[in-house]
Amino acid sequence: MMKKGFTLIELLIVILILVTIMGLGMASFNSFNRRERLKQTGLTLRSNLRFSQTKAISAQKPASNCTTYVGMRISFSETSYSSQHECDPEGLVGSVDVVTLPMGITFLPIPADFTFLTRTNTASIANDVTITLTNEDQNYSLTLSPSGNIRDLGFE
Repeated sequence: MMKKGFTLIELLIVILILVTIMGLGMASFNSFNRRERLKQTGLTLRSNLRFSQTKAISAQKPASNCTTYVGMRISFSETSYSSQHECDPEGLVGSVDVVTLPMGITFLPIPADFTFLTRTNTASIANDVTITLTNEDQNYSLTLSPSGNIRDLGFE
């Protein structure tokens, strides 16, 4: 009399195949997730730069301690960037808006600070500046021109 069913070896082989397929899928998902997180960080940076630029164009100066409004100053560190009102002769005044980059994403190299100038669409830079974000495996870049144009270069 023959019994119907699977042997232990057949079950182990099927489980081994399924585990291998799932492992490959997880590795692909992790790579995709790191890439998308870097892209989203770049898009958020571009959006925040445009918001600061809009504040400068509209001359939205702080409520006090500002004789002559210069614009919005953008400052960078390896893992964050900030924006703050710049006035003359007071310097940087008002609250500082700081954005910390997600874990594992940094600027490479750290961009030089610049100011979006008031009532114009310009930035206080002489030449185009490339701002590059990295997660060590991939780079995502934006460029800023002296005329204030912010362009998304995407992945390099």
